[in-house]
Parts: sequence; structure tokens; C-alpha cells
Amino acid sequence: MKKRLSVIYLLIFLLLQGACYAQKRNKKNEEKLTEKQRYEATDLFSKAIIQKELGKTTNALDLLNESLAINPGDPAALYEKARILFYVGRKDEAMNVAREAVTLDPANKWYKVFYANMAKANEMYREYISIYEDLVEQYPSDFNFLNELAYGYNYTAEYKKSIDVYDKLEEITGINEPLINQKVQLYDKIGDKDAAVKEYEKLIELNPGEPRYYALLAEYCSRNNMNEKAIEAYEKIVELSPNDPYVHISLADYYKKNGDSQKAFEELKTGLANPDLQLDTKINILIAYYTGNLDTEQKKQALELSQILKRTHPEEVLAETFYASMLYENEEYSEARDILKRVLEDNVQKYVIWEQLLFCDLYLEDYTNLLTDSEEAIDYFPNYPLPYLFAGISSFQLKDYVKAKAYLESGKDYVVNNNALLEQFYNSLGDTYNELGEHEASYVAYDKVLAMNPKNALVLNNYAYYLSLRSEQLEKAEKMAKLAVEIDPYNQNNLDTYAWVLYKLNKYEEALGWIKKAYNNGGEESGVVLEHYGDILYQLNKKDEALEYWKRALNKDDYSELLQKKVNDKKLYE
Repeated sequence: MKKRLSVIYLLIFLLLQGACYAQKRNKKNEEKLTEKQRYEATDLFSKAIIQKELGKTTNALDLLNESLAINPGDPAALYEKARILFYVGRKDEAMNVAREAVTLDPANKWYKVFYANMAKANEMYREYISIYEDLVEQYPSDFNFLNELAYGYNYTAEYKKSIDVYDKLEEITGINEPLINQKVQLYDKIGDKDAAVKEYEKLIELNPGEPRYYALLAEYCSRNNMNEKAIEAYEKIVELSPNDPYVHISLADYYKKNGDSQKAFEELKTGLANPDLQLDTKINILIAYYTGNLDTEQKKQALELSQILKRTHPEEVLAETFYASMLYENEEYSEARDILKRVLEDNVQKYVIWEQLLFCDLYLEDYTNLLTDSEEAIDYFPNYPLPYLFAGISSFQLKDYVKAKAYLESGKDYVVNNNALLEQFYNSLGDTYNELGEHEASYVAYDKVLAMNPKNALVLNNYAYYLSLRSEQLEKAEKMAKLAVEIDPYNQNNLDTYAWVLYKLNKYEEALGWIKKAYNNGGEESGVVLEHYGDILYQLNKKDEALEYWKRALNKDDYSELLQKKVNDKKLYE
């Protein structure tokens, strides 16, 4: 505690010295005070400083007010009062008191600095700048005052004045990158691009062997369509630092912006082949270049670049998995799957690799491997829903509906805040329950999907079709089938279902119109569509035509068990 008090008393001594100096400059005020008054004012001031240092700002403010009541012309007391007022959030009052201190002692630079800061805090920028203009005139070599003034001109958009001040700073400190960057930004604001370029050229002239200065110039020129200068700067970087991968990445970015995708690609290849550039950085660059809906050529480029990463970083798992991802994007699922399986041998705990593997199985329609891989993924990640969905889908496709039901019912309970995924679960469950003859459960599952997404065309279609097959809730089926057609009007399955629901409602003429649309949208290759076409024609008493369509259906897949009997007997059976 003694050490703290000694520091406080030293501070008081220094402040009193300043106060005495201020009073010497204010002789009229001093002449009005008696020796006793001066002593009382000084004593109160000293006590105020002690209270302030102890954090008792209210007491300090009261003591300063008492001191000022005796000696209202004491700039040191006013200065301390202003500081406390600002500290407690009374900015307007603080500024007025600070102004009074400066008026009484205009030669004290710290009073002026505080007053200027108060003006800035109160958004009185013209006054703030005016004070710093005085300070710079008074102290022309003070780096801090010059820097503050240059910055201050930004508030009043006097950018040319700001540049002039930075020029003065440059005379003191010499040419340096931070100052150059400040001036370039200001030249940008006033639209003087050529002057900005000259600033970067000053840096280059100062150190012509520094590639980074050329990079600053190149990037600026590239950004401002000064293409000739940009290329010159980039070429100089390559000359000075031929093994620098960043220059090739920058050149790739330049060519990309200027529409030369082939040159951009070549520069990327050079940059990414450099082993000195970290793999993470390279992948981030590639992701930035190849995002969104890529065309075929872009996908091929990304694949070639990922091959470069794999060759350059042969020991990095990330390089191999990224290459697999690019194979996946190029729909080379079989090769991607082989790589992913190899990577998983030593990285079984990386879920993202499992997920991509499962999608490869799915797109290859390899349901046997999809089931095997899904079950293994579930062993490692029992709380992740997607492997359960794929296990359910693959079991369904392999006609093991009991297993499909078990996986789907278990997996749906792990879905959190993902309605799209939950839709998939209930959609698949609806189909699975139907195959198991659990029709009511199937309807409940479909209803849950439609509660989440009333415009799920696939569920609307399947739900309507299964209802029509059993001649149940046909009015509901008609509405759902119609909506499915409105959502996806060129889907032969939707068109066929709508036609079949109308058929079940004995609306044969309407049904004929819709089955024709199904036929014209790919249905000529579907046994189901051809058989339905024949059934509708038969009900319209066009029996010869009906027989023709039934016979054609026999040469396709997916017709009913009754079709052969229809053809043999030339008669409709339902």
C-alpha cells in the first residue's frame, strides 16, 4: 500500500508543478487569490487526485468542484475534471470543460489533445481537425500529431489534405509500406489510379529486388483493369522468384478475372505442383475456383488439378480423399470408391469418407455393397442417421423388406433438425410398409412426409397409386395425383398414376387423355403404361386396340400377373 501511495504523491507533485506553471501564465487570476485561497485550492486538488487514483470518481469530482469554486481559472483542475467526466460517460460536459482548460492555457499540448479527442467523441470533426492542425503547426515533427491529422481528414472527406500530411510524414520517416498503402487507399478514393501506381513504384525503386512490392503493384493494377502494368509486374515476380507458388496462384486469379480460363488453368497447375505450398492452402484455392454448378470442362480441370495434388503430396490422406471427391464429381464412382475403401483401411473413424463411399455405392446401384458398407458404417457411427437410411434403401432394393423396416425405423430417431432427411426416411418407410402389406402404416408414413412437404411429388404419386390399386380413398388419390402432375408435368409415372386413378373413378375419357401423355413422355417403353393404356381402351369398348397395347406390354418389364390372361382371353381381368 505504501508503494501505491508514493506513486500517487509523485503524480500529485507533477500535476501541481503543471498547475503552478499554468497559474504563472494566468497572472490576473493569481492576483485575485490570497495565499490562503491558493493553498486551499491546491490541497483540494491534491485530495481529488488521490480519490481519482483510488477509483472514487464521485469524491474526486466533488473535490475538484470545490477547488474550482475557489480558483475557477485553474486549467489543471479543469483538465482533470474533464477527464473524469469523460470516464463516467458525460461526454458533452467533458468537452465543454476541456475547451475551457485549453482557453486558459492554449500552450499546453496535452490539454489540446484531450480536447480534440473529446471533439471527435462528440462527432464534432471540424473542431477536432482544427485542433490537430494547430498542434501540427506548433510541433511540425511530431509523428503522432501528423498521423492523427492525416487520419482525421478522412472524417471530412478531405482526402487530398490527408495525402499531403502523409507526404510530410514520409519526409520524416522515409518511404515505407504502411504509409504507401495508406496513400494508395486515399488516391483510390479520389479516383487517381495513376498516382496510386506511382506510390507502389516508389516502393519498388527503393528495393527493386523485393518480389512482394511487385505483387502489390500487380494486384492493384489487376483490380483496376490496368492489365499491361499488371502483367509486367507479374512477369517480374516470376523472374525474381521463379519458385514462388503464390505468384502463379495470383496470375491464375488475374487470368480468370480477365476471362482467359485456359491460362488461369495452366498457372494453377504450376502453382499447385509446387511442394512448398501447403496442401490445405491448395485445397482452399481449388474450392474457391471450382464452386457452384460446374460445367463438364471445369469438372475435368478440377480432377486434373486434384491429380497434381495427389502426386505432389503422395503421403497425405487429404490429397487422396480430395482426388476421390473430384472423381466423384466427375461421376467416376467406381474409381472413387476404390480409393475411399483404401483410405478407410487406416481412417475408419472419419465419417465424411464413409458418407462419400455410401453415395458411390448408391450411384453405382450396387445395393449389395451399399448394404455391407452401410452396416459397417453403423458399427462405427451408431448415432448417425444416413447409414441407416442407406441400409434401409439397399435392403428394400434387395427385397429384404423386414430388414429395411428395421433399419429405417431405427435410423429416423437419430435425425435432428433435418426435415429433408426425415422425409427420405418416411418416404422409404411408406414404400417398405406397403411391400410388407402394412397398408395403414404406409399411409401414416406418407402423411408424415406430406405434413413436412406438401409438394413432395414422389410421395404424392406413390401414395395415390397405392390407394388406387386398392380402390381406397379415390377422391384423395385423385387430388394427390393431380398435384403430382402439376408439380412434375412431364414425368411418365405421375401421368400414368393420374390416368389410373381416373380409370378407377370410371372417368375413362379423361383417363385416356392422361395415359396418352404418359405414353408420349417415355411410357412407350413401360409395361405398366402400355397395360394401363390397354385397360382404358377396353373400358371405352376399343377392344382390338386394347389387345394391341396388351401384347406390346408383354415385351416390356413391370406388367401385372393378369396380363398374359388378358391377352390369351382377349378380355379385361382386374
